[in-house]
Amino acid sequence: MKKIRISATLPGDLLKKFDEICKEMGYKNRSNAISSAIHEFITSHKFLKEKGEIAGAIVFTYIHSPSTSELLTQAQHEYNDIINATMHVHLSEEKCLEIIAVRGRARDIKKLLNKLAAIKGVISSHLVTST
Repeated sequence: MKKIRISATLPGDLLKKFDEICKEMGYKNRSNAISSAIHEFITSHKFLKEKGEIAGAIVFTYIHSPSTSELLTQAQHEYNDIINATMHVHLSEEKCLEIIAVRGRARDIKKLLNKLAAIKGVISSHLVTST
């Protein structure tokens, strides 16, 4: 497979952490690790093309601010028909972890996940599904 050179701009602390993990995992170079990370990202989102009903948990971290909290709450109220429960964890004074148990049409869960991920202040978001 032909390889293509790309360029990306990242925060310095994120790259430093990435490089540390690459070293711990034994990657010989950053390109292989980035390729693996992109592959995992694609794989984790493939199932969202499925049709029908799925169940799982949306797990995300964010920097707490009044505007971020309000947008997250609004998004959850929009999708209250697929949300079964939520859990909020204070990781630090400014960082929070939220877990949302969901069950419903895959396309609706994907819409909620994408909406949450796009909110300013959200650091990371993942969907864990139950089979």
